[in-house]
Amino acid sequence: MKKLNNKGFSLVELIIVIAIMAILVGVVGTQVIPYLENSRQAKDYQILSSWNTAAMSAYSSSAAKIDSTKNYVISISVDDPCTYTVKTAAGTTDDATALITKYFKDLTNIDTFKKSSFESKKAKNELTSVTITIYSSGDIILETNGNTFDAIESK
Repeated sequence: MKKLNNKGFSLVELIIVIAIMAILVGVVGTQVIPYLENSRQAKDYQILSSWNTAAMSAYSSSAAKIDSTKNYVISISVDDPCTYTVKTAAGTTDDATALITKYFKDLTNIDTFKKSSFESKKAKNELTSVTITIYSSGDIILETNGNTFDAIESK
């Protein structure tokens, strides 16, 4: 009988390699998961930042009709789909609020934006409202659920 000279791996060697790979995947996987949630929160932060920028652009585009003594407030209800209103801080509407409403809608496409577009668990579960206040001084403040802009970030 002729002796075969097999040069392959034995079953034991293959099982050991698979076990080592499984351990590495388990260790690396648990280290990567927090980074995934951080990236989801960063995307949500980017969405809110774009709304903030859109509000400022809408305000600037309406400069000819703006009453410089009034503060303007954009209130966004984060439902499916999102809804929003633009009013002065006193709760009245004027020509400027109509223009800000139009420009803000055009810049954000917020009528078709859904809460499910947020990616982090915290934003999906806890975010209910966004308020953007544009002060007559030109300052702009964005609040989520009545807190400052970083409210969806984990500390």
